[in-house]
Amino acid sequence: MDRLEKYADEAEISKSEATDRVLTQGLDVEESDMRLIPVQTDGGTKIENKLDSVEKRMEEQSQVQNRQIAGAIVGLLWIAIHVVFSVPSIITVVTGTPLAILMMYITLKANEWGFSNE
Repeated sequence: MDRLEKYADEAEISKSEATDRVLTQGLDVEESDMRLIPVQTDGGTKIENKLDSVEKRMEEQSQVQNRQIAGAIVGLLWIAIHVVFSVPSIITVVTGTPLAILMMYITLKANEWGFSNE
């Protein structure tokens, strides 16, 4: 009854009209060869779940790629600043090491999540 009421509400028809339609269609199927064809459906949930999963994965990959691009830009700016201003080597090493570690971490995380740089 709940399904019939929901069907009637969604179709914006009375319960008696919904009952008539369902019975007519059911009898048409039973009286035809259509009843010999097995119909299986998951209501689209498997496909929707798969699409949601792919969408989430693409979003995560996009975030990782954005971090990698930001890291590359920071690295290039860091190199440019050190070259242009002739920063002493010790300062370059001390400030560059955390930057290099951060870039390696982002790349390792990307690989851990199954993303590649392709």
